[in-house]
Amino acid sequence: MSSASNMSPNDGNTPGPIAAPRRIRWGGIIFFKVEDFVFEAPRYRFAEESEVFEDMFQLPTGSDGAVEGTNEEHPIALEGYKATDFDALLKVLYPTPRDLIPGTFKLEKEEWIGVLNLSTRWNMKQIRKLAINELSKVSLNPVEKVALGRSHKVVRWFRDGLTELVSEHSIRPLAELKSQLGAETVLTLLWAQNRRSRQPSLVLTELALSMLGCYYCGAQMFTSSRNCISCPRTIAVDDYTALTPRPGTSTSKVETAVTASGLSTTTFYISAEYSCPSCSGSQSYQWFKAIKDDSASQKVLEEFQDEIASYESWDQ
Repeated sequence: MSSASNMSPNDGNTPGPIAAPRRIRWGGIIFFKVEDFVFEAPRYRFAEESEVFEDMFQLPTGSDGAVEGTNEEHPIALEGYKATDFDALLKVLYPTPRDLIPGTFKLEKEEWIGVLNLSTRWNMKQIRKLAINELSKVSLNPVEKVALGRSHKVVRWFRDGLTELVSEHSIRPLAELKSQLGAETVLTLLWAQNRRSRQPSLVLTELALSMLGCYYCGAQMFTSSRNCISCPRTIAVDDYTALTPRPGTSTSKVETAVTASGLSTTTFYISAEYSCPSCSGSQSYQWFKAIKDDSASQKVLEEFQDEIASYESWDQ
């Protein structure tokens, strides 16, 4: 008979109870034909990871009475896919002990792109997330980010790639851009890049009442139109022609940032006078913030906002 004194308390070093084994219904072997190659694999993970395959495995009967996918002579034909992409997906779905024991399971960049392609098309959410994380660790240039982001609905890559292309100082070869992004996208990017080159983000060249904020807390100073103190002109909050910086503008600090939506902004901490173009009447404000949106990046995001919005739902 054991007593309480003979029982060892669980101090964190004593193993806890082992969970009961979980029964796995393997569902048998399924055969697929991709291009000229026939693959065979346990069917359960395809159905587990994708509703597309769950529906596909209703196993229609062929014209000769054979059930598709049950043997090598009657595989399920996957038209329009690459065998190399499917092979890479199998490596992720069914890693071997040789892959797992060293802890160095690794696919090449092109293999992960293939996995991303199939997992996106077949709605394999967890596999898709893994492929995006792995590809985010490798070097993707801006053109690749836009192209892959567009092809596989990855909003972060698409948005970042657009912004990076507009921000580049050198223009990439036109043939490279057109072949991967298309002529319409290239024209929009070149237009925005040209606009950016003529408006350096660290120079305060234009003003509007909507840009002015409290120097201390950042709160917007003007939310409605104002009248010039010397003439009847109405100055709208978003009118960039109604205010001009006068000579002698003093800037104490300049900060740049990128918002969550990918928009670049520049904040000027300044003390300055502003003059009305109509009558040259001036007003001075002591030490406030002037927050300037990077108009080129903003325009790009505006041009592609519908496309960006359509990709956001894929990762929710």
